[in-house]
Amino acid sequence: MGATAQGRASGRRRAGLAALLGLALLALAGGPVRAAPTAPDDLIEEAFMASQYAIGSGAEAALALLAARFASRADGLGALVRDRETLRSREAALEARITKALADSDIGAADRRRTLNAEIREVRDALGAIDRRITALDPAFLELASPRALPVTQARALLNPDEGLLLLLEAPEGAYAFGLSRDGLRWHRADDLGAAVLRGEVDRLRSGLAAFSPRGPLLGDLDDLAGGDRSFDRATAYALYDRLVRPVEPAFAGRSRLLVVVSGALSALPLGVLATAPPEPGPNGPEVFRRTAWLHDRYAIASLPNVSSLLALRCLLAAVPHPGCPAVAPRAAPVPPLAGTAARLDLVGYGDPVLGAAGTGRIVVPIAAGQALTGGAALADPARLRTLTALPGTRRELEALRRQFPASRIRLGMETTETAVKTEDRAALASARFIVFATHGLLAGADGIGALGEPALVLTPPDRPTALDDGALTASEVAELDLAAEFVVLSACNTAAADGRPGGEGLSGLARAFFYAGARALLASHWAVSDAATERLIITTFRQLDSSGRVDRAKALQQAAIGVRNTPERPDWAHPAYWGAFSYVGE
Repeated sequence: MGATAQGRASGRRRAGLAALLGLALLALAGGPVRAAPTAPDDLIEEAFMASQYAIGSGAEAALALLAARFASRADGLGALVRDRETLRSREAALEARITKALADSDIGAADRRRTLNAEIREVRDALGAIDRRITALDPAFLELASPRALPVTQARALLNPDEGLLLLLEAPEGAYAFGLSRDGLRWHRADDLGAAVLRGEVDRLRSGLAAFSPRGPLLGDLDDLAGGDRSFDRATAYALYDRLVRPVEPAFAGRSRLLVVVSGALSALPLGVLATAPPEPGPNGPEVFRRTAWLHDRYAIASLPNVSSLLALRCLLAAVPHPGCPAVAPRAAPVPPLAGTAARLDLVGYGDPVLGAAGTGRIVVPIAAGQALTGGAALADPARLRTLTALPGTRRELEALRRQFPASRIRLGMETTETAVKTEDRAALASARFIVFATHGLLAGADGIGALGEPALVLTPPDRPTALDDGALTASEVAELDLAAEFVVLSACNTAAADGRPGGEGLSGLARAFFYAGARALLASHWAVSDAATERLIITTFRQLDSSGRVDRAKALQQAAIGVRNTPERPDWAHPAYWGAFSYVGE
């Protein structure tokens, strides 16, 4: 984006944030916090745009880059874009170091600051040179690749008649909610749900959903808890719905599909597990959970990185653009199979990696960065990976999908390797409609696997780790793939949290990387999932897709989750820990 465009975006952001402040002052002055329609329309619309700027995420940026890349016809653009993203990451790291160095007062602090400032000038000069080369190839690319807030009128035009949109913004002073449909707009501010309080509420719900504690050892295989009265705070599940969703729901009441954009702590919680009616008294139990009215029953829910993702998904990446697309929006041609490949595969899947520990259930064993490296190199330690629990249920899951989709390539056991993903299957992955990774997810951050704490998917570990194959497919390696998949399933645990911990950005580095590589939509889990229940949920979701003349993936997930919850032979599966872990992300 050029300097002028940056200035316009900065001005819009400042105006929008002022509108949010205006709504806050209106509420503090006794204004209509619940009677939202009486607030000035222009103030609500500016606040709606400001919330989008505040939520702006790495996943949104990755999706915008993908859309711009596919909309462009310029050869050689992909390599330049990857170089640009590498430089932008370096720029962000240097800015963080400079901010920290400003507080240093030792003898060498001034010299360090001068060195850092010189480095960041070099990076910015390199960025400028790359941007000029990109602009020469495709003048519209940088404008397309920079996510912009959508005004209410444009967002409405991109919605279907049976859809609503819910935007939830976490802020220190309270939580903002916006409800939107083609003919409705409402806003609400929950003054009692500031960021700290909201995080506590989400943590309370997640403590009754996750099968392991992020700060401690695994509590046990989720399938071993059958019949137990596991804690889940139904009162909190209803209170969050009552204070955040219900006040704006009239804007989209009666619609069957709900597009959701969230920020902060709410990104760690699939909203489908919120209850839409006050909880009945008494202890938890299968029958109580089965009678509970869940938001997941009312709407087929699809998450979006931001509202602007609608423009990328429905105008730039769709084979048939949405009727509400701007007339000037570039159209992306359908991505053909790579030269030399056979007919397009329906499905490519990887599962049941050869791991040493016995047991079932998809879990994460946190591996500290120092323990995960070999000899100081940024490679995973195969011996450590082999201590992870075996996943026999993933073999059944993928074999069932192979029967459902004969035009598939399924890798199991010793064939589930990084080498296969990066080399042997590269062309197949580029042409596959659906891609499934049914394996462990490794946490990012302090518990990550690489020197930079990247999240990763575990594949069969090699005897000796190499740069090509160390048994862990990291986010950066995923980003280097070329995909055209309609749907990628990350059937591992905790792949939807931003950094392995609740409350970060709503998509993990893994999910962001799959978007950048070319995936149009994702199915990702938020906590350690039951092997048996997940097998049923994934197979049923794909069966819904296969039998439906109209591909509605969010609806397929909704129906599969309802089926899992009502499995006669497993009454314990009525608990939301079994059916509520997965979020559908995309259009």
